[in-house]
Parts: sequence; structure tokens; C-alpha cells
Amino acid sequence: MVDQPPPPIVVGIDGSDSAHRALDWAVREAQIRGCTVRVVHAWTYEPLADFVGTSSRELYLSSLALLREQITQATTGLTRPPAIEFDSIQGEPAHALCQAGRDAGMLVVGRHRGGLVRQVLLGSVSAACVRHASCPVVVVPATATRPQDTTEDARTVSHDR
Repeated sequence: MVDQPPPPIVVGIDGSDSAHRALDWAVREAQIRGCTVRVVHAWTYEPLADFVGTSSRELYLSSLALLREQITQATTGLTRPPAIEFDSIQGEPAHALCQAGRDAGMLVVGRHRGGLVRQVLLGSVSAACVRHASCPVVVVPATATRPQDTTEDARTVSHDR
């Protein structure tokens, strides 16, 4: 019998501090588990953006630049960083992350500081992932100040599907 590699950890980023903390947490967890990290950035394109000079190609290239920058920041100084893949996905973030997490060992997202009104009006990517992902979801809080703080503060939400 051949040992199967452990399933990857999928982590969503958006350039925010909380997403950076989530990426740091996912990288450290992947080192422990010996698995790959798949970093995902989801973005939306509005056709009207072409009229103001921003094409979907420019948005895609910006997304790739963000992914590379965030991955570099999260792995700089690590003696044995885990294998990392990345993907820029055009689509609504919660849906894209849940789809990317279909075969993952876990999905890691950051939690923004947002009030109830913001969540009700705009929705919450982390809340949607908790409700709809087919794998366990780890929500890394915005209040974590250093990467080592997120280990104790992160919440794993596991559910039966």
C-alpha cells in the first residue's frame, strides 16, 4: 500500500492583515502536517471597469502579484517552508474558497473586524465558508498580533456533511 500525501491546506487571502495572519497560520500548520499549502485569491470583475481603464487581465495580474508578495512575506526566514501552490480565481470569494477547499484537509480564512451591520449588509466570507465548506474551517481572528498568537486564538469549525 502506498502512503497518500496528506490533503492540502487551502488558505484565502485578500491583502488584509487578517488574511496575512491566516496565511502565516496555514504555513506553520502545513509544516507540522507535512502537506502543501494552496493559497487562493478570489477577485471579481465588473464589465464597467473596462470603461475606467481596468481590464480583467490587469485584475488577474494584480491578483498574481498579491499572491507572490504574500507568499514571500509568509515564508521569508523559514528554514523548511512547505510546498506552496497558488491560484487566482475570478469569482465571489466565499464560493471560490469553498470550491477550492473541496479536496482540502482544511480551509483557513482570516476574520475581519466588522460590525453586525457590515456582516448583515455585505455578508462575511468567513461565515459563508463555515456554513458551506465541505472540509473543516479554521478562522484566524483579526485580533491576533503575532503569528505565534494565532495558534491559540484560531478556531476550528468542524461539521458533519
